[in-house]
Amino acid sequence: CDNLSLVITGRRILVIGAGGATRGVLGPLLGLAPAELVIANRTPERAATLAAAFEDLGELRGVGFEEVSGGAFDIVINATSASLSGEIPPIAPGAIGPQTVCYDLAYGKSATAFVEWAQRQGCARALQGLGMLVEQAAEAFRLWRGVRPATAPVLAALRQRAASA
Repeated sequence: CDNLSLVITGRRILVIGAGGATRGVLGPLLGLAPAELVIANRTPERAATLAAAFEDLGELRGVGFEEVSGGAFDIVINATSASLSGEIPPIAPGAIGPQTVCYDLAYGKSATAFVEWAQRQGCARALQGLGMLVEQAAEAFRLWRGVRPATAPVLAALRQRAASA
């Protein structure tokens, strides 16, 4: 969130997917006190079970894709691998508005299918997961070496390199 200058507190957040990537981001997100956090998954029971596992950290709910409602979210995070194979989870386009920040945990040389889809829905700020890659590497470096490197310059260099490739 720091590299994106993104405020989580008081925001409506939709996380797409109920697997390991979602499990990894729920604690930190809930720790920043969003107004609402919804996990949407193809299998509603799996989303509900995951939400129940984190209910002591904050208010959240798990639903099926077709149950996503309430208008545009402030932040939409794709935590599925579907975008890597060119697929888009069936989320209603109304979940994304011009002020929504869309973030795909997946990353690649070019925009992921989710990022492209979000932009077609009118999302002005859609990003892929290079930031997550860099932050994970920095945390691993800290664990091994006892010092955490600055991530902003690394992320800027990666984005510049990807843009020129």
